[in-house]
Order: sequence, then structure tokens, then C-alpha cells
Amino acid sequence: MKVFTLATELPSIHIKNPNRKIAFIATMGALHEGHLSLVEAAQQDGYLTVVSIFINPLQFNNSSDLEKYPRTLALDLALLEAQGVDFVFTPTNEEMYPSTTADVVVDLGPLDSRFEGACRPGHFHGVVQVVYRLFNYVQPHVVYFGEKDLQQCLVIEQLVVQHFPDLQMRRVVTKREASGLAMSSRNMRLSDKGLETAAAIYKSLTAVVANPTQMGVTLAIEKQNLTSMGFDVEYLSCVMLPFMDELDNQQLQLLTQVTKSRQYAVVFAGSLEGVRLIDNLVF
Repeated sequence: MKVFTLATELPSIHIKNPNRKIAFIATMGALHEGHLSLVEAAQQDGYLTVVSIFINPLQFNNSSDLEKYPRTLALDLALLEAQGVDFVFTPTNEEMYPSTTADVVVDLGPLDSRFEGACRPGHFHGVVQVVYRLFNYVQPHVVYFGEKDLQQCLVIEQLVVQHFPDLQMRRVVTKREASGLAMSSRNMRLSDKGLETAAAIYKSLTAVVANPTQMGVTLAIEKQNLTSMGFDVEYLSCVMLPFMDELDNQQLQLLTQVTKSRQYAVVFAGSLEGVRLIDNLVF
């Protein structure tokens, strides 16, 4: 495994491997099995793998969140090497955001003002800036992103459509603990009791999807259940992809009649023990 710190070093990947396709996985470190599942998916598809580790300051709208974000570079590199990753890119802030570089413009439509866009103003602007630069630096053929950050996936899909039309993007199903809790670096900040309680998120999501004819009622019941367990629930909603259109009660009642060409998701965000958690279930 070779580690690069400068963007100017990355073209050597293509020069030395002219007949191989390159897969790219962008991360902010604090790696867990969820990240490694993206690498595994790329390896199973036969690609050379490039993983970036960069804690992007632009996507934190809360400075304390940035300060608290775990920094575990040595452990991350050991995990990636054990997984058989080919290349790792670990740039500095100065490397990612030179003063001469202008911001890229991406039309995100309503994605920037709904759900995570509304809860975290400026977050997706920061995501777009860093991912655009990483794609340009690495020049991958295909990129892999985890479905746990569903709205982020949808944002990046818009970036790809508008700026990288030849790039393939693949969403990988959320990797979960045995309890059903979505794997996340934020889980490290939960107590043992909190980890046990947080498993209720997935149970609520599955309960909603399991009752399509009563989805509106089930959403209300599950939101109340989570609140009674100590969650500060920001949203628990059913949406239509790709623009996170929230469905009202009348639309929810029609879900059993829609065609399979439509894709939907139940989405959740809320805090437990002061830790903000998100999850979703696509159906």
C-alpha cells in the first residue's frame, strides 16, 4: 500500500497501471467496517482501490463537532493495509484548498434546503467542494459511497451528473452492527447504554417500511416511541428519491400502488446523549 500526501503524486497511479480501472472511496478517517465494506465492494468488482482520508472543515457547521471528530490516522492506515487497499491519499488543508482555487458550482435543487440541508446549513456546499477536488485529483473510473449518508449520496450524484458525466457512482447498502445500528464513527461517543438504545432507530425504520398501508400512522407512533426512549428527534419521514420529496398522508396511502421504478426511503435524524445520529432505509 502506497500513501500519497500531494495531489501531484496521484497521476503516477494511472501511469503505472494503464490497463487497470481505478475505484475511489472518500473518507474522513475514524474508519470502521462500514468504510471497509466500500473497499471490499470495489475489490470484488476488480478495481484498484484509492482511499482518501481528509477531515473536511467545510462540511462542519458546528466547530465543536469538528474539534470532537476522532483522528486515528495510524489505526486507519493499518486497517486499510490489512484490507489490501492499493493507495491512500492523506492531504493537508492547504493541499485541498489552495488560495487560488475557486469554488465549484453545483445545482442541488431542493436537496440543499431539505432535511440534512436544512438542519446543517452549508454542509452540502462543503461536501461538494471537497469531493469535486478529490475526483479531479484522483481521476477515478468509479466511486463508492455508503447509503447510510443517503442525502449526501444524492448530492454527489448531482455533482457527478453535472461535472463528471463519464464517472460511475455506486451506492453500497449500509453496514450494520448485529443490533441493527448503522455503523458510524459517531457511535464511539455513545455509552454502552446509548449503543443499546440507539439500536431502536433501525427497528423504527423497519416497522415503518413493514406497514405500507399504515405508514403515516406508523411514522407518528415510532417518532413518539423514540422520543420516549430519550431521542431528540429532528425528523422521521418517508421521502421519494432523488430529491427527498416528503410524502404527505394521502401520498403515503398510495404507496402500495406505485410502480417499482420509483425509489423511496424512510429517513431519520436525531440526538441521543448529545450525539447526532442519522439513518435511513431505502425501499
